[in-house]
Order: sequence, then structure tokens, then C-alpha cells
Amino acid sequence: MRRYIMTALAAVATILNVSAQDNALYHVTDMSVAKEHGLLKVGMNVHPRDYRLSYNQRMEVTPVLKSLDSNDSIALPGFIVAGRNAFYDTERAEDFGGRILRSGHGDAYGYQAEAEWQKWMDHSRLELQGRSSGCCGVPNGPAEDVPMADLDWRPATFTPRFHYDVPQAEERKMRRIEGKAYVNFPVNRTEIYPDYMVNPVELRKITNSIDTVRMMADATVKSITLTGFASPEGPYSNNVRLAKGRTEAVKEYVRGQYTFPASVFHTNSVPEDWEGLRDSVAVSILPDRAQILEFIDHGNVAIEKRNDELRRRFPSSYAFLLKHVYPSLRHTNYAIDYELRTYTDINEIRRVLKEHPQNLSLNEFFLAANSYPVGSKEYDNVWETAVRYYPDNDIANLNAANSAMNEGNIKYARELLSRVSDNPSATYARAVLDAIEGRYEQARTGMESIQASVPEAKEALEQIRLVLEKRDHVKFLK
Repeated sequence: MRRYIMTALAAVATILNVSAQDNALYHVTDMSVAKEHGLLKVGMNVHPRDYRLSYNQRMEVTPVLKSLDSNDSIALPGFIVAGRNAFYDTERAEDFGGRILRSGHGDAYGYQAEAEWQKWMDHSRLELQGRSSGCCGVPNGPAEDVPMADLDWRPATFTPRFHYDVPQAEERKMRRIEGKAYVNFPVNRTEIYPDYMVNPVELRKITNSIDTVRMMADATVKSITLTGFASPEGPYSNNVRLAKGRTEAVKEYVRGQYTFPASVFHTNSVPEDWEGLRDSVAVSILPDRAQILEFIDHGNVAIEKRNDELRRRFPSSYAFLLKHVYPSLRHTNYAIDYELRTYTDINEIRRVLKEHPQNLSLNEFFLAANSYPVGSKEYDNVWETAVRYYPDNDIANLNAANSAMNEGNIKYARELLSRVSDNPSATYARAVLDAIEGRYEQARTGMESIQASVPEAKEALEQIRLVLEKRDHVKFLK
């Protein structure tokens, strides 16, 4: 069996070379099919010496290209191989442009033909149709068609199938609103004056946050926690008193604005806010910033004497800190913990998604998404919304990345996947992204590592295999 060869012409041409079928009918080798400059070009070597036809017998062979997707086809000019008598009769009677060959004689004939390229030819089959006839042109039997090659010039594509992770349902939908209020007190005092300095604004921060929860129809306030901080200057024992007393004063003020039971309120106090001081020093341009940070982090000084030692070691910077930083260390942190009702009815979930999406758990977002066809615009919009409310959640980012890829927003998908920690679902999604962007070898490596864990990986690997094979060769018929 002679073998066919495949060749690709750069840029302007694509050529497929296939080897001949050594059959008793056609005896052709070195067949080529080219898509070049808007033309279909077919070539082959015909070996008339291998034909064994009787004197009056002839074989008419016609190359035919047939679409594999429609009824389109085209017949190219053929050639004739004939026995001695039939050869001369045909040569005299018909004009075949030199494509009349005598059986059993002569060297290989280089057949060439071309036709205008048509789109359907991108996916087609080349056949040789042969018709044998005897004396006086009487057919010896029906025409015989022999498939020679399946031709496929369609672009190789990867159609992703995304894997969406399912979030676990929350037993209790607990949420928290946090903030910081800079309530002012007279020096060394713990009595609260709501109208003192900026206190109306700062106290309103706390009450507005509580009111936000109270206005939610499906929310119940569970606890209000206030943590008061004092700055480090002055005796430590006095700072203990100030932090605790001022926090209690803020609590009593807030408690007086509502009818919550006393058990809802909780207080904590921090006598000296060294953590806040460190954060301020870290972003400052103080010349001895590094030394101050080292002192705060590792200075082996009792807490009661820490501020005095800071002042002694760094007198110039301490004066700056005392004036510009210490006032901001006197603050009250607040946290409102509340519980949201769980939604089970899909119509209600859709309503909440539209009106108050922040009230949905991630699992409820999943239920909302699954009420639409996977991959639809509505489905993708749900995950785009979910990730805004769960920006640090792996599942939210993963599923939103899938939706972004589905919509063709590759840049955003890449950003979302960068937030997801390594796990099989994330590896699969990153491999899908690689395949979409044409990095098939990298995509295959990723998918092979998790195909036992992600069901969609097996189908994706098969797609990638076919794409890579199509890049390398065309499947020819034997």
C-alpha cells in the first residue's frame, strides 16, 4: 500500500496529500487537495501501466467532491483509461484534453484540475467515481464510488462546559454591620454630651447602622457590641477607667434610643490603642518610623510604662504623634449582629434578588441562578450580583468567573479566578480559560490533574484532544 503525504502551504494555501488506494479500478498515487487563492485544486498521479483492461474495455474516472453537511457536490474533469481498441476509438471520437490513457502502457500521468472554492467545501469528502464499459460503450455494471479522503478546513474550536460549585446552605443567616465612631468627651471625663463637638454626627453613625437593620423586613437584631478605645498618654490605670466608662456612656445613650432588651447590648474596652498607633506610624513619614515600629512590636516594656518609654526614646516624633495621631485613637467601634430569614420559595428569592440582594445567602443565590437555564443571561446576572456581596468567597468568585467566560469577558474572568484558592473546581475553570485563549497543552495538563474530581473534565479533554489532532493532521480514509 502506497502512503499519502500531508502538506500545509503557508498563509495562502492549505494542501492535503493522501496516498493512493491500490485497487483494481483506479491505481492513483500522490493525491493532493489544495485550497489556494480562492480555488479548489486536485492533483494525483494515475498509473495506466497498472490497469489490465481488455481491448474494447475502458474505465472513465471522475473526481467528485461532496459536502458532508449538505447536498452540495461538484464533479471535476475526469480521465479515461482504455484498452487498445477502445483507446483509439475514444481518442478519435472525443476530446478529453489529453486525459485518455492506454491500459498497460506509459508512465504515470499527472492529473490536475481546479474549481472555484465554495464555503461548503470546508467540510467535504473526495471520491473517485468510476464507470467501466465494454464494446460499443455498453456499461459493464453500475458506477463505483471510492471515498479517498475526508477534508475538514473548519476552524478548530473549543466549546467550554462550565462547572458551577454548589454553596452549602447556612443553618443561620447571621450578618454584621461594623463601623467606627469618634465620640468626644471632655478631658478626663466619662459623661456623654450628645451635642458636644461632632458628637451628633458620630453618634448618628451608630444609630443609622442600627436603623438600617431595623428597616429590613426580614432581619432581627441579635446583638449590639460597643468597644471603646483610649489613647496611650497618661496613667495606664486612668486609661482603663476612661475606656470602660466612656464605652458604658455610649451604650447607655444608644440603648435609650431603642426598646431593645438590655441583653442585646455588649461592651468591651481597650485602655490603650497601640494597634491603631502602629497603623498610623506605618504609613507616616517620620524619620525614625522603623525604630518606633520595632519598639511597638518588640519593645520589652511593661504596659503601664510603655507610653513613657516611647516619649523618652523618640521625643520629637512623640510630640507629633500626641498632637496629630493620639486624638484619632479615642474611638468607639460598633458591631450590629443580625439574623436574616431564610427564603425557600423561588418566587420570593427572585423578588429579594431584585429588591434586597444583600439579604440572600450564597446558597439562595445559587437557587435563584438555577431557576434560569444554565448559561442564560439571567443565570449569569445572578452570579455577577452574588460576587458583589460575597467578594471574598471562593464559590462566588468561581461561579462568577464561569459566567464571565460564558459572556466573553475574559479579562474579568481572569481577575475573579485570581481570588480563588486552589481546588479542583478552580483548576478546571483555569484550564477552561486556558483552552478558550488557545493554550491547549496547558489546559490539558490542568484538566488531567483533576479529571477524577470534576465530571466535566473528561468531555473537555476529549474536545482538546480533537482540537490538537486537527492542528496536526487530517484524518484520511484508507
